[in-house]
Amino acid sequence: MTAQTTLQLGTDSSTVLCTEDGRVVLQQDLPLGTASLARQWMRHTPPTPLDIEHAIEKTEDVVMPLASKLVRTNLLQLRGSGAALILQGVGAAPDAVLRWNLDEVEDLFNRIAMVSQGRPSGHEALPTVPEFYAAMVIVRESLHHLRFGEVVLQT
Repeated sequence: MTAQTTLQLGTDSSTVLCTEDGRVVLQQDLPLGTASLARQWMRHTPPTPLDIEHAIEKTEDVVMPLASKLVRTNLLQLRGSGAALILQGVGAAPDAVLRWNLDEVEDLFNRIAMVSQGRPSGHEALPTVPEFYAAMVIVRESLHHLRFGEVVLQT
């Protein structure tokens, strides 16, 4: 049996798609996207720690109910404009495919947190646009609360 979970991360909404042996077993639209989350909760450039905390709370409210519905897999496929935003933000080629484990996502998120606390963004070579921060919040919280160990990003 081959199961796969994909998060199609959009600007204003997203979709989670779970397949098993090639057939769809769950398709769930989420009222959560990079631009909508940034618009609602990230009011500064770069976002402040409080902006990020509010965005995390909103993301948890949307993501956590999915935990009991998903087919259990270790790997989350991240696609869509949110994946493209992250790939661009970390300097990857537009057609790149990145595979990160949970620790690597946490390392990047810690760098984002340092920028939000005032560290010059140039020291971390990261964008400061709120949508990038929103995308990373969504990825991080999805990995944590849906218990994925890895994420593959591709457009």
